[in-house]
Amino acid sequence: MRFSPNIRYAIRLLFELSSLSEPVSTAWLAEKIGMTVRTVENIHAVLRRENITAGTVGAKGGIRLLVPLEHISLGKLVLLFDSGVDFAVCCGDKSNECPNQDECGIRSVWKAVSRNVQQHLDGIFLDVILRQYPNGPNGILLNTFHLKKKKPDSAMSPSSRASLPETKTGKQK
Repeated sequence: MRFSPNIRYAIRLLFELSSLSEPVSTAWLAEKIGMTVRTVENIHAVLRRENITAGTVGAKGGIRLLVPLEHISLGKLVLLFDSGVDFAVCCGDKSNECPNQDECGIRSVWKAVSRNVQQHLDGIFLDVILRQYPNGPNGILLNTFHLKKKKPDSAMSPSSRASLPETKTGKQK
């Protein structure tokens, strides 16, 4: 079983938003975390419907996190982006399409495995994952998702650094 890329993208987006104290534009966020603007918009649309993020239009607008990471589980993201954990087609939304479902002896096993994995993921919260990486969101991005390393903020020109939003500690990101 594999999770959709959208779950990984959502985690990256949420980690980045959690480190900021003000809303950021979709374009800025897309560049910062290495996604297309369209991908950020699509992920944000799902998260916004669940009141996890919010977006405002205008000069002071942008995307911001509404829910702390300690209230967002991997299980919640799997439900939002993959409709939950299903190890076999007969366990999920298309279960009525199986011609053998009435006499199948393994269906209940797959359903139990799927349910147990979902429950396990429901107990893994994003703040715990973030704390396990001393480098913060960038460490997670680089170590977990194998992204190409970007220039550190210190290598940016002073003019580009000035346009970065502040973190919750008051330092520029």
